[in-house]
Amino acid sequence: MITVKDMLEYAFEIDLSHLAHSIYWALMTNQITLQDDSEKLKGIEFDEAEVQRMMEQNILDIGKVKLFVMDTENDWYVFYLAEHSLDAYRLHEELFRQNQHKITRADRLMINSMTFADTGVEESLYDHKKDVLMYPAYVGHAKAGERILYRMVGA
Repeated sequence: MITVKDMLEYAFEIDLSHLAHSIYWALMTNQITLQDDSEKLKGIEFDEAEVQRMMEQNILDIGKVKLFVMDTENDWYVFYLAEHSLDAYRLHEELFRQNQHKITRADRLMINSMTFADTGVEESLYDHKKDVLMYPAYVGHAKAGERILYRMVGA
């Protein structure tokens, strides 16, 4: 059985704001408990207006840390986890003493499995984010079109 608690933890892990806030709303209105079977969620008529309000206020602090990817020379891209692109820029300048390049928010890449060249571990960036203690954080460099992250000198 997958419990409501399991579903809520999953929603937090991969930044599923609507699901997490919906479950939270159902918990706060005593329609479910954390120990209930998650199938019980299917029978609840959620107050979508209230769930949307909670999401807009982000009362659960979901999705604050985002993935940013910065272009560099020779088809290399640098991956950062940060709350804001400026944080990623500052960390890049601090670590590599390079001029700023174009940076893109790339949350869609969080689900991709990447291989970390230094350890050989293959994991999604959502899983990697769980191990990061402070943000902004340098994740690694990858060649265009490849899914291998290299930690470059200076990090």
